Amino acid sequence: MLAATVARFRAELNTHPVGRALERILVGLGRIELVDRSMTLAAQLFTSVLPVIMAASLLVDTSAIRETLLAPFGVDPSALLQDGFEVTSEAAAFGAVGLLMVLISGTSFARALGRVYGRIWDTPVLRLSHAWRWCAVLLLVATSALVTGLIHQLGAPILALVAQWCMWVCVWTACPTLLTAGLVPTRVLGATGILTATLLTAVSIGGRITLPHVTASSEAHFGTLGIVFTIVGYLFVVAVALVASPVIVQALIGDNDSGDVEADPY
Repeated sequence: MLAATVARFRAELNTHPVGRALERILVGLGRIELVDRSMTLAAQLFTSVLPVIMAASLLVDTSAIRETLLAPFGVDPSALLQDGFEVTSEAAAFGAVGLLMVLISGTSFARALGRVYGRIWDTPVLRLSHAWRWCAVLLLVATSALVTGLIHQLGAPILALVAQWCMWVCVWTACPTLLTAGLVPTRVLGATGILTATLLTAVSIGGRITLPHVTASSEAHFGTLGIVFTIVGYLFVVAVALVASPVIVQALIGDNDSGDVEADPY
């Protein structure tokens, strides 16, 4: 019964161009295992990217970074800090070493993202000789997260959204370019950057509206752990946007270029 219903639905989709495009998108999302890939990326964002930002907070203005990270969630940064906390020269020295260690281990996010792109575009996985690309992607994503928060401190919401969107177009065009070593056509990469930036902007707008209420409710029920739950849930939505964007672009405009990818450029 279910198989017959699915078959009729697919047959109906195939009668219209929009339906055929929708079918390619749904098949692509199923092939990439959207939920599993997004959960993996969300976990890597939490364990790889956030530590880079936190380690950097020992080297620069910690109050600005804390406000940048926690403002969208409606969390008071001072509530999560011990009294008398300050950045000493010893802490800064540890932060420099710690940041280097976190950078090395934090490339797991970039590797996971590279595997997603490789599955979508059938490109080979980067070898260790291209490890600098993983580091570059990690730094790009971490820096963009900080810059996004600083942009929203300008006090001009519309201008901030436009600036944020432009920055994310650049970042999410550069990241797949680095992780696929230039094997994917430029127009596909550019479209991926535009769609990713658009989806992330929508997620950001929705998050700034809903996250303070969700965080307050979670904190009331679970304390500080509730804040962690909310952050992880938000990162999952972000990861869905990161995975879905290249799948949608590939389904709409990338099929004609799939044969241009070389088997092994290294």
